[in-house]
Amino acid sequence: MNNEHEAKIIMTLTPYLMAFPQSKMNEGSLLVYAKALSSLSIAEIEASMLKLMRTNRFFPSVADIFEQANNIDQFLNKSAQKSSDEAWSEVMKEVHSAFIYRKPKFSSKEVERAALNMGWTSLCNLETDAMNTARSQFMRIYDSIINRSRNEKTNQDIINALPSKTVNELVTGISNKFMLEKPKEDKKDGSKE
Repeated sequence: MNNEHEAKIIMTLTPYLMAFPQSKMNEGSLLVYAKALSSLSIAEIEASMLKLMRTNRFFPSVADIFEQANNIDQFLNKSAQKSSDEAWSEVMKEVHSAFIYRKPKFSSKEVERAALNMGWTSLCNLETDAMNTARSQFMRIYDSIINRSRNEKTNQDIINALPSKTVNELVTGISNKFMLEKPKEDKKDGSKE
């Protein structure tokens, strides 16, 4: 066990084993959970587990706990990501109100990035018969941006949870890999070595 926080996580999760009696969780499993969940506070884990007890029939996975912690955080901070339909509706409202003459205002950087990726002038000048195609393209772009943002946040959380020695080893390993993969110099006759 690396630290006190992980021990508290194990103590927090242990009573939930009784709520899921068919679970095959054991001390070893809880150690792995504690390491994986170390970036969450005890309050976040507790709230997530209470919610998951209402929806899951089996002991939740680490991913389930993180998803619920994020969901509860968004609820408390009123920062839930818009669905792609909601984002499209917001963009269309801005097309009608700002058009090409004013700077559009968006509720999140993800909605703005998706709209600008589509091309603001193009969205403002959409023909009626192209609306469904544009909507579909926008939704794919928006969903991709949301997934990328979630992935970046997860990566940052993982880096933050790792000991600095491990992070340094990762950085050094990546740096060394790039040095080893350096392209070979061209010979004087133009061919590669």
